[in-house]
Amino acid sequence: MTGWRPDAALLTGLGVLTDPETGIPAHDPATMATTIPGVYIAGMIAAGYNANKIFIENGREHGALIAAHLTAEDRASGR
Repeated sequence: MTGWRPDAALLTGLGVLTDPETGIPAHDPATMATTIPGVYIAGMIAAGYNANKIFIENGREHGALIAAHLTAEDRASGR
């Protein structure tokens, strides 16, 4: 999802709930994992309707959070 106004149709199609007031998909901010196993969000989509909340400087941290979560899951499952 690129651009300053991402299309959340894919997330909705996967069953990720979105807060109707904020436009923010249901997720854990510490891992960026949504309520659907294996589905993560990163970048602008995490800001919902507030396009001024996430920029390159703080949105780039999302990848590290996702990678850390996936790595921890792999270790926990013995992979």
